[in-house]
Amino acid sequence: MTNQKKAYNYIKEQIITGKYRPGHLLSENQMGIRLNLSRTPIREAINMLETEGLIERNGQETRVTNITAEELKENYDLRSMLEAYALKKNFDNLDEVKLINIKKQLIQAGQEQNWSQYIILDKKLHLYLTSSANDSTLQKSLDLLNNQTDRMRYTIDESKLCVRTCVKELIEIIDTILNKDKNLTIELLQDHISKVFSWESEYFKQEA
Repeated sequence: MTNQKKAYNYIKEQIITGKYRPGHLLSENQMGIRLNLSRTPIREAINMLETEGLIERNGQETRVTNITAEELKENYDLRSMLEAYALKKNFDNLDEVKLINIKKQLIQAGQEQNWSQYIILDKKLHLYLTSSANDSTLQKSLDLLNNQTDRMRYTIDESKLCVRTCVKELIEIIDTILNKDKNLTIELLQDHISKVFSWESEYFKQEA
């Protein structure tokens, strides 16, 4: 792994997981010290993240981009449409064994009301349902949207109700795929995305 990729992965992870929250001021010097890297790969990584809309520059300052309620809704609306389109394309190629394995893990996470495991499995299922085999424009667009929506998950405090509700929805999506009902699966996926947006937007309002 190159130093640029190392820096990129580190900074992006801090943003996506909410450790660097919107408005967080970034210091190339501090990140260089933390990662034991020179400023060049740090700066190159920041340039990449700026093109992805996660970082913005204002004069000499470099910050994690803020996101408005309107932007959050737009991102979720676009994600809903694109994920539905991607799932429609991938539907016939989905592997039942993989889906059943994810379902088992979801059941366990729901029984244990394990918030962190639910977050991991939710991401895993969405990526599996919508990822294409090639580096397509669709995949790049989905990745960019996921970056923006995933980083808002930090606004939701650990919620047993959210785990129970969302796990149930994801299991229903898997069961509908196993029953070969493409149209209903797409409908359930879009409904789930809409409900996740509702969860996040409520907490977003509280922090605004």
